[in-house]
Amino acid sequence: MEVRFENGWTGRGWLFDPRWASLFSESDATAKHMVPSVDVIENKDAYHFYFEMPGLKNESIEARVEGGQLMVEAERGRPEWSQETRVRVAERGYGKIYRAFELADDASRDGIEASYKDGVLEVTVAKKAESKSAKILIS
Repeated sequence: MEVRFENGWTGRGWLFDPRWASLFSESDATAKHMVPSVDVIENKDAYHFYFEMPGLKNESIEARVEGGQLMVEAERGRPEWSQETRVRVAERGYGKIYRAFELADDASRDGIEASYKDGVLEVTVAKKAESKSAKILIS
């Protein structure tokens, strides 16, 4: 099969040339943990953390509060390919995923809620009742 690339090369192309295989070998960076992107939103009642963590199952994600920190951990396993398979390009990250945030003094450690949907983990940390503003009725 002849493939013509935009650069004008014909044939199997550089992507499939074994001399270039080292370009796609794993780097040392994959041995360290991955850090998910996060949005942290504060409103009058709570702090909302949105962790971008696609491709995981609920049971593989752990969220906890420890020592005043919100910690989120997960593990994304590498797919197992048959021995006859040659992986040409592997860009997805695998391994441990970890992120931690120091919680504010007004964050309640009770009633923390979490849900995982469409690759996003949402963790809601309510504010302590005494830290919320209250309107005082003047008679």
